[in-house]
Amino acid sequence: MPIMPSTLSTKQREQFIKLCQAARAAIERGQLQDAQLYFRYAAQIHPHSITVWLGLAKVSTDLEDKRVALENILALDPSHLEAQQLLNEL
Repeated sequence: MPIMPSTLSTKQREQFIKLCQAARAAIERGQLQDAQLYFRYAAQIHPHSITVWLGLAKVSTDLEDKRVALENILALDPSHLEAQQLLNEL
């Protein structure tokens, strides 16, 4: 589970966790558009979550959406190797 800042309320934390779980379940069912929506909602709650941005980058079919998600990861962690590799592949 992604690390969450202490600034999130209990309700926000619960929503964030549920959205991440729903996104993973949607991926397992092959419902990538649903997973993308869940990750987007989760990113609104916790925009500094590398896990959420990476999930969004992996399920998005739009290259610009992938690029933005990967750039968000690198803005948070410039040494994130997987994000660097995925961005180079675009």
